[in-house]
Amino acid sequence: MEHSGLLKSYLIQQLTAAKKQLEMIGPDADHENLHQFRVALRRFRSVLSAYSRDFYAVDAVAKSMVKVTNPLRETDVFLASVDAKQYPKLHKALRAFRKKQYKAVWKADTAVRFDHTLVQLISDFSEIKLDPGKKQLFHVGKSLYASAEKARKKLTKKSDEERIHEVRLRYKQVRYVLEFLDSSGLVDETKKLKKVKKLQEHFGAIQDAVNQLDWLKDFCTTHPSDECRDLYKRRKKALKRLKKTFEL
Repeated sequence: MEHSGLLKSYLIQQLTAAKKQLEMIGPDADHENLHQFRVALRRFRSVLSAYSRDFYAVDAVAKSMVKVTNPLRETDVFLASVDAKQYPKLHKALRAFRKKQYKAVWKADTAVRFDHTLVQLISDFSEIKLDPGKKQLFHVGKSLYASAEKARKKLTKKSDEERIHEVRLRYKQVRYVLEFLDSSGLVDETKKLKKVKKLQEHFGAIQDAVNQLDWLKDFCTTHPSDECRDLYKRRKKALKRLKKTFEL
């Protein structure tokens, strides 16, 4: 395939990957199925916005599908982090909460609606003209990487969580764009990807810990228990330690 068609092909590939995951998402399914659905849509949105700002309506549609699943993913992430042996009652309560949440969020027609939406998006992208030249494909990846690096170097010990999170999001988009360039065979981005993934995880550590602590606080309010309170105290202390040892 010529480079002029690689971008459109990659975007359709991500939409198709998201579509395939739909029938495997559910309260009794592997958490990974929902995760891969979200990853495919995030890749689609990140790469699309990197190369064109003309598809804001399409981006909004993809974003809305991800947004619907946000609470499900937050529960999945937290449930996976709780030791069932150490907190058996809490783990059981979380599993029950997850099933109840799926019934409220992932209704019978949700997958059907999303499937129709994705089919339409795939059809639309098959017809549009989206063929930036090889030079532009390279330039965008290089520019985004340089911008993320510049933003990271401006961080200081006094930088707030919001600024750190902003840098994390920059690296997240850079990662998806570099993955596109690398997987499409345009350029070997192995070294940069390794560095970006490490930095993304590093900057995400605090934000993830903050999010999980907030999530646990809300859960403990509606599902009070000794195990929940104990875990909250432990996670709060862990977050304080993490902030003290955080390196820019």
